Amino acid sequence: MTGNTPFRIAHATDVHWYVPPALKQIPGKRTLGMASLHLRGRIHHFDRNVQSQLVTQIREMSPDLVIITGDLTSLATPEEFEVARTELQPILDNHTVFIQPGNHDVYTVGSVRDHRFDKYFGQYSHSNHTKAVARLDHGPVTVLGLNPCRPHWSASGFVPDGQLNELVQQLNDPTLRERFVILAMHYPIVDKRGQSYNNAFHGLRNAEALHAALLRASHSPDLIIHGHKHQGYASSIDVNGKTVPTLNPGSSGYAFDPEISRHASFGWYQIFPDSELSSERWVHNGSVFEPSSFPTST
Repeated sequence: MTGNTPFRIAHATDVHWYVPPALKQIPGKRTLGMASLHLRGRIHHFDRNVQSQLVTQIREMSPDLVIITGDLTSLATPEEFEVARTELQPILDNHTVFIQPGNHDVYTVGSVRDHRFDKYFGQYSHSNHTKAVARLDHGPVTVLGLNPCRPHWSASGFVPDGQLNELVQQLNDPTLRERFVILAMHYPIVDKRGQSYNNAFHGLRNAEALHAALLRASHSPDLIIHGHKHQGYASSIDVNGKTVPTLNPGSSGYAFDPEISRHASFGWYQIFPDSELSSERWVHNGSVFEPSSFPTST
């Protein structure tokens, strides 16, 4: 940052590019996924045109950093990863990008065994085999990434002990005191009311353990960002007396349906030289994305 120029971050999540799977790809967990998509109508919840507009809008805003907190795909097939990579290529070619997987990106045991996410987006996850926590230092910002995702019959996540312990070590790094630290992951640590989001079917099962790890560290994140819940919200969590905002813009690939308040959205964060944070939620109005605010609980 120079002068009063802010460092600008675009945050997308839960885009859910979808390609109909071949018959041989359906057996197993994808049987449930296909049932949800078709019987519950979720196949109509996402819009390829809106997803393309998302990429165009982010490119036009020229952020200093793009963060994607998972669920690029719907069923983690190679074909979906191919589409996601092709659609995101203009962003990948022109911006610094930090991507963490979502539970739909590791939807099946086979997708994990084949290292499918790593094949297509590993270079943008900023992790390596010697570190449990991903890290990117860019400009005045340090992004730390957790991966609680696993191929499981439920949609819940779990942060392994190795990641929790290393997160504490990373946050104990004295150089972070001069930096704006963002913790990025797919799952929320708290819901829109600030309560632990630890339900067994859809939540982060050891959310309290993650909170405890943050309390053990000598430095706390300045911002926590996530996805997973398709209706976005702003909340916060207390870490040793510091109120840390937690922001989820909601699904960035949603089809527009005003009757049920469904719309695609992404986060736009500006970090000023004094570490002041400004946050907007850019929402698709049926034609274009326009700035709005994050919903909070009342």
